[in-house]
Amino acid sequence: MLRLVLTLFACALMFAQGASAQKYPDRPIRLVVPFGPGGSADAIARPLAERLGAALGQQVVIDNRPGGLTVIAADMVAKGAPDGYTLYLMPGTHVLTHLLVAKVPYDPIADFTPVALIGAQPYFVVANVEQPYKNFAEMIGYAKANPEKISMGVSDAVTRVVATALEAAANVKFTIVPYKGGGPQNTDLLGNQIAAAIGTPNMMGFVDQGRLRAIVMSTPRRVPFLPQVPTVTESIPGSDFDVQTWYAIAGPAKMPEPVVRRLQEEVGKVMNQPEVRKKLDDLGVVTPADISSRATLTLMRDYQARMTKLVRAAGITPE
Repeated sequence: MLRLVLTLFACALMFAQGASAQKYPDRPIRLVVPFGPGGSADAIARPLAERLGAALGQQVVIDNRPGGLTVIAADMVAKGAPDGYTLYLMPGTHVLTHLLVAKVPYDPIADFTPVALIGAQPYFVVANVEQPYKNFAEMIGYAKANPEKISMGVSDAVTRVVATALEAAANVKFTIVPYKGGGPQNTDLLGNQIAAAIGTPNMMGFVDQGRLRAIVMSTPRRVPFLPQVPTVTESIPGSDFDVQTWYAIAGPAKMPEPVVRRLQEEVGKVMNQPEVRKKLDDLGVVTPADISSRATLTLMRDYQARMTKLVRAAGITPE
């Protein structure tokens, strides 16, 4: 009798979820972005939100919630109803917050439902054009001949990890200069107050203008938006260097599977639209073949495990 009751309950629950998914969405959806307007994350979120809203027949509203190294936005999502009406533009740093922030009020994996993977975004080393090296081999040679003379700007904890990992891979020593944000860092880099920096694709304009020089990529393979720039692995055989960030769509834990499938399907269609595809390409976002929730969860776990080692090697402690 107990088995029969449990079976009937499970069937009723599945029926209720299916019925809910059939009418989903019937009101606007909020997409929480953990950074302010104008940055890379916001530039990724807006075309996706606009096209996803059109596909779903309901407006997808961007809600920018910067601060706390993404903890403010993520906590809001984790505490939201798992009904598909509160979504999160999840950056790769989300799964590292417990390593960077002293008190995180949620589990970055268990308290979220991965929906769809948008893609990876690389880091790259950029140098002021007045510096004497034009490629990574020359930069390594200069750094070995002049220990700590290359001042390397970093704008947050993750770019600091990239710089430290790069030192280890190349067996060189930089003078790492921390900044509170990309704006002050870029001003000093353009003014040749620092020699180089760990860059992100939103600095591509300076490279295109000839004001900065792209030296090397952090990805295991060359990326389409800078095909002429080699990778660390190419430059240092056997280094297996791979330090990127990524973005995904997620929601609170325990979202109904039919709603997750519907969102995943529509996000996939939107990402294949030519205008959105071009926007992502321009932002240096490399989309994967598999964007599924399962692939996203695997990436979250793998990235957390791999980056934890690098964060600790960099000597970064929670603040």
